[in-house]
This record gives sequence, structure tokens and C-alpha cells, in this order.
Amino acid sequence: MRTAEICPTCATYINASCVLYDGEYLSTLDVSPLDPLDEILESINSTIPPASGASAPTAIPSFLGQFYLQTSGPYLYVGLSDTVADWGLVGLLITTTSTTSTTSTTSTTTTTP
Repeated sequence: MRTAEICPTCATYINASCVLYDGEYLSTLDVSPLDPLDEILESINSTIPPASGASAPTAIPSFLGQFYLQTSGPYLYVGLSDTVADWGLVGLLITTTSTTSTTSTTSTTTTTP
């Protein structure tokens, strides 16, 4: 069984603010050693936004595993190479919405086959 640990710096449970990067400077993301994980994740989200477009991807993926959303489907692709334009189709994204009139509850589920 795993127990929560208290951070010695901020005296709260350890979270993404307590985890510090212990690597080389990453110029693309402007990440330095000892930067907290929550700031690094924010930098990744703003520097490398998800790719999307109306048609299937034709460009070379920026990195292995990059996601691309074809909005006209919507189809989800994943980058299989970072040297050639190689994308794998994950599948069609299916969204279902159900409404219960007696309790006025609406739920939406998005799935891939």
C-alpha cells in the first residue's frame, strides 16, 4: 500500500509543484533544471499544441506519438515517425449524448473503436 508523503518544502502532500526536473536545459520548452513539474506541463501545453485540420495529416509529425485530429471526421491519428510523413489512424471519435428527462441529467461520452 502506498501512502501520501508530505513535502518538506511546502508542508503539503507531494504534488506536481513538488516534483523538480533533474535534467539538462530544454531550449524548445524553456525548461531548466529544478523547474517544478506543473510549470513544465504548462510549457508543453502552450509550446506544443495538438495538431488539427479538416483533412488527413500530410506533414511530418513533430515527434513520435504526436496526435492529430481531423475535424471533418472527427478522426484521430498518431505520428509514427519524426522523419517522414507517417501517421497511423487510431479511429473515428464517436460521441454519444444521453438525456434523462426525470432528473434533467445529460452525459456525453467520447470513445474510439
